Amino acid sequence: MSMENGIAFNRRQFLRFGLTVASGMLMPASLKAFSREGGSVAVHPLQTFVQPPMLEAKNGLLDVTLTASYLNTKLSGANAKHQYPVSLRAYAYDAHGPSYSGPTLVVKGGDQLRIKLVNNLPVNPPVLAFRDPTNYMKPNTTNLHVHGLHVYPGIYEDKSPLEYGDYVVDPNSGGIRPGGDSRQYVYKIPKDHPEGPFYYHPQYHGSSAIQAASLMSGAIMVRGPVDNLLEMDQAKELIFLFQAPYFATSEIKNNYSVSNGSLEKFAQIADHPTGHGVNHFKHVAVDAQPVLINGVRQPTIVMESGEVQRWRFINTQVFNYLSLSLDDHTFHQYTSDGWGSSTYQDYPDGRQKNGKGILLAPGNRSSVLIKAGATGTYLLRSLPVKIAQGRQTATLPGDILAKIVVVEAKEAMELPSTPLPVSNFLKPVTDKEFASAGGRKRSIIFNMVGNEVLDPSHNDPSFIDEAIAESASIASSVKESVKQKIAMAKAGISKVTGNPIEGSQYFPPFVFPTYDYELQPPNGIIQNVILGAIEEWTVFNCNSIAHVFHIHVNPMFITKLNGIPVDPYWCDTVALPAGGTQAMPTSVTFRMRFQDFIGPYILHSQMLKDSDLGLVQRVTVLPI
Repeated sequence: MSMENGIAFNRRQFLRFGLTVASGMLMPASLKAFSREGGSVAVHPLQTFVQPPMLEAKNGLLDVTLTASYLNTKLSGANAKHQYPVSLRAYAYDAHGPSYSGPTLVVKGGDQLRIKLVNNLPVNPPVLAFRDPTNYMKPNTTNLHVHGLHVYPGIYEDKSPLEYGDYVVDPNSGGIRPGGDSRQYVYKIPKDHPEGPFYYHPQYHGSSAIQAASLMSGAIMVRGPVDNLLEMDQAKELIFLFQAPYFATSEIKNNYSVSNGSLEKFAQIADHPTGHGVNHFKHVAVDAQPVLINGVRQPTIVMESGEVQRWRFINTQVFNYLSLSLDDHTFHQYTSDGWGSSTYQDYPDGRQKNGKGILLAPGNRSSVLIKAGATGTYLLRSLPVKIAQGRQTATLPGDILAKIVVVEAKEAMELPSTPLPVSNFLKPVTDKEFASAGGRKRSIIFNMVGNEVLDPSHNDPSFIDEAIAESASIASSVKESVKQKIAMAKAGISKVTGNPIEGSQYFPPFVFPTYDYELQPPNGIIQNVILGAIEEWTVFNCNSIAHVFHIHVNPMFITKLNGIPVDPYWCDTVALPAGGTQAMPTSVTFRMRFQDFIGPYILHSQMLKDSDLGLVQRVTVLPI
């Protein structure tokens, strides 16, 4: 085995190297490359990008056991050199221990993917008479969702013990219980399934955010004809799981009595959904959780000038968007989510064009080809993204995600020529087809009521408001201090005289939480659809935040944005436009074929804390 710099490593050395960089450590200073502006590159740059292990189907079958348990390790914060000890939920597989992500599962159309999920998380905290309003009751109950796959969503009732498809509509008393409970999942990949990146993560209602915001996710790669093209096969493939683990640190003002390095309270995410740590500029950007790639903060990727690589982007974050751009290079995108295109959509350096890169909402994926340019060091960035629009805007700050060091070329490579092969599954839903199916239309309302956490008009109080609030806080503290001293004085007199005195005990005031997280049921509204139907749905966004809409099983053919026709495209996760109100909501319109599978599944916000709170509906496809 050899690295890009030609230095040979035996297996033991490689494993030691992998364990070192996977913990989020940067390359040694002596091996760092200078910036492009600096004009030089180290002779032997060290690649610190670490891929999850890849498990590939053999003879039509991939059978793996995943185990949910805690991982005690270290993760970098915004500063890649500053690491924090953490204890977060993660996946192990087969005989391997838990790691920074689950393994990448590689299948193709016609294969069967079998995943046995074992829940070795500790038992859930007891249900108290007075429930902790900052948390839910079952943070360690889990299940599994294969995000974007077109597979059966029900239960195979004829199997004993039962086997499950992409079944996520567990009741409050269901799910895979902690302490060793397990479930066998079986996914039969259709022969014409589109190729591309997908991923798996928990979807148990009420705990999905707290688990996915740990380290519980992994990639699924569906291979197809486009992967068999000679130039595509020769291009090195890198899997990017963009992660943003949430955990308590001493730098955070309120950790809700959670020990450092842990994520145990829903409020840790819900009260600060964008996170902590990256570039907080008041009135310009909100604070954001540092992004890791496969567990590493700002890894280094080494390429040769003229080399072509294929990069698979998966945004596993539970709330934040990405806008991906590479300095002085062009991304040639050929899949969006898991749905391919016969031509490339090019994304040049967004800083030089329009300030926009490849937009990935939470749950979105993308496949790109990248051809390395001149020698030097370039930065993979997430450009600033506006995520809320109201009286004021809320913008996620830009961030540096990775460094790409380009060294001298051995030989140039070429991009695969177009048109690229595309699955027949992706035929456009034409006006004629839609009309012949009856032209059924529906409306879905996304409206978070009573949750003002990310309403920009409330995020940035004026200087006067802040001064008043600070004065009130100081006055309250002084008042309570006086009351406590009076009580202590009365207690002292009572002790001397032996007579009880009223008011000799001090009781601190009860502090109510800012928001009471009441869990709303996931099946309050059920959309019943007949198998074989073709419908047009419009999703209305009544909030300033740019909610993210995801529907399971069947992909969406997007046709309109805010009622205005767009060039149609396929996806399974879509950003709703920001700036909606109840009086004037924003909207996305799509068409969908309800084909192949009957059974219950869900539509929901992929901003998982909102889904857990109740921004979710059930879809039930019924037989004809």
